[in-house]
Amino acid sequence: MKLLALVFVAVLASACGSDKPDPPEVAQRKAGCMGLQEHLFRISPQGRARLEGKSEAEQRNEISRFLAAVPFEDIAQCAAADPKVVACMQEAADVAAVRACVPPEK
Repeated sequence: MKLLALVFVAVLASACGSDKPDPPEVAQRKAGCMGLQEHLFRISPQGRARLEGKSEAEQRNEISRFLAAVPFEDIAQCAAADPKVVACMQEAADVAAVRACVPPEK
């Protein structure tokens, strides 16, 4: 979870409280970010521990609970992030590979 905080702190974005729906491109990116959150949960040691030994239905419930707790701001920041970084993280097989996707601070 610290890794997620680092990634989202590194990405500059603003989330506005507008009642207008997101444009299709933004909505698609946010949906992709929810998928990324699930992927990161599945490959993290904490996520693996929470899913281990559970049935597929129990795993889906655990993942749903996790995703429901993800702050809106995290999804908005991810949606505003460099798509190459997000794609890299989505392809990462482990936490070390996720860290390698984060560009160094300037």
